Amino acid sequence: MSYQLENYPFAITDVVQIMGIHVRRRHPENWDCDCPFCNHKKGKLNINTKKNVFRCNYCGEHGGMLALYGNYYNLTNREAYEEILSSLHLGTEAPQYKQPPKVAESEPEFQNSNLAPIEQISRTYHKLLSMLTLSEKHQEDLMKRGLTLTQIEEQKYRSTPVFGIPQLISRLKEGGYAIKGVPGFYQKKDGTWSIRFSSKASGILIPYFSVEGNLCGMQIRLDRPKDGQKYIWLSSVNQQMGVSSGSPVHFIGDPDAKVLHVTEGGLKGTIAHYLTGETYLCNAGVTQYKNLIPELKKLKQRHLQAVKEAYDMDKLMSVMVKPEVCGDCKDNLTCQTFANYRRCTPEVRKALYEMTCPRLEKKRDAIQKGCMHLYEICREQNISCQREVWDLGENGIWNGNIKGIDDYWYEQKRK
Repeated sequence: MSYQLENYPFAITDVVQIMGIHVRRRHPENWDCDCPFCNHKKGKLNINTKKNVFRCNYCGEHGGMLALYGNYYNLTNREAYEEILSSLHLGTEAPQYKQPPKVAESEPEFQNSNLAPIEQISRTYHKLLSMLTLSEKHQEDLMKRGLTLTQIEEQKYRSTPVFGIPQLISRLKEGGYAIKGVPGFYQKKDGTWSIRFSSKASGILIPYFSVEGNLCGMQIRLDRPKDGQKYIWLSSVNQQMGVSSGSPVHFIGDPDAKVLHVTEGGLKGTIAHYLTGETYLCNAGVTQYKNLIPELKKLKQRHLQAVKEAYDMDKLMSVMVKPEVCGDCKDNLTCQTFANYRRCTPEVRKALYEMTCPRLEKKRDAIQKGCMHLYEICREQNISCQREVWDLGENGIWNGNIKGIDDYWYEQKRK
C-alpha cells in the first residue's frame, strides 16, 4: 500500500531521517540509502521521494513510508503513523486515505525455502558445529571477555570455516541432516547446496538457544566489522532456496527463574550469565523485540514474575558535544545545528561550550524507544519490569566508560 503526500503531514524523507538511515546519494526523485533490513547493505535501499515508496534491490523489502518504519520496528500502520508523528512533534490523528490499485510486481530473482522445523534446524546446526573448530585467536578473544574454556565449549562457539564447505555439505547430507529450510544454506546456480560462509565475513559463530534448549539460529561476530556493524546473522534469505534467520532470541539460565534479565546480543547475555549466575534472554538488538513476546509468555507460564531491562548504557548517553568536534563529523554538511553554529558571531561561538548533537539525540531516542517496547510488552503480560543502570555520573547521565552489562560484571569481578 502506498500513501500520498497530500494526505499525510510528513514524507518518506522524514521517515528516513528519524530512523537514522544513511543516505549515500541524493537524486532529484530518489535516494540511494543503506538498507536497515539486510544488514545495512550500502546504497541498496532506493527511496522514491516522489511516490513516497521504498524498495531494497538486495533483499527485496518494499512498501510505503509506514511500511518502512513499521516493518523495521514490527508495528502496525496505525502504530507506525503515531510514532512518526510523535518523533516529528506533529499531531496524532491519522488521515483518511484511499487504497490505490495494486501494481503487479516483477518476479524475484530467486525463490526462498520455508523455514524448517526448529528441531531439524537444531539437529543440523549441532552437527555442523561438531565438524568445526575454534581458532586460538578467537579462543583468546572470548577468554579476555571473561569466559572459561569449559564455558566456551558448553556454548559451542566455533570459528567460521575458510575452506572445505563442499565436504561439510556432503557429510551433512550423508548423515540425513536437513539442509533445505535451514538458515544459511542455499542452492548455487548449478543446483548444488552451499552455506553462507566467506572470507569477507569471517568471525566467531555465536549459537542462539531457545528456552527449550534448541539451537535456533547463529550470529557471526565479525573479525572485521562492516560500517561499525560487529554482528551479522547466518542467513541465506537473498539466495536461491535460502531462508532468513528470523532473528531468534537467545536464552541462558534457569527456565523456572522468577527474575529474568533482558539484554541485546547472545554473547553479551551469555557472559553476564556466567559471571553472575543470573538468567538472561537476549534479542539481537534493542529494536528487534518481536520474538521476545512468545518467549516471555512461555516463561511466565512457568515462574517468571519480573524482568530487568539490561540494554546497553547508551540508552542514557549524553547528546552534548563540543563544537570543535563537529568539523570531523560525516554529517556536518547537512546538520542544521552545526549550520546555525557557524552563523553565530565569533564571540557567541567562543562562549558556546557544548551543543546538542542531532545525530546522537536521534540514536539515543531510537534506543530508548526500543526499551519502551520491552516495558510495554511486560505491561501487557502483567510482568514487572525494572531498568538496570551502571556507570552513571552525578547528573544521571552515562559516564561513557562501561557500555554493556557483561563489561560491567566483568569489571566488578576483576575488582
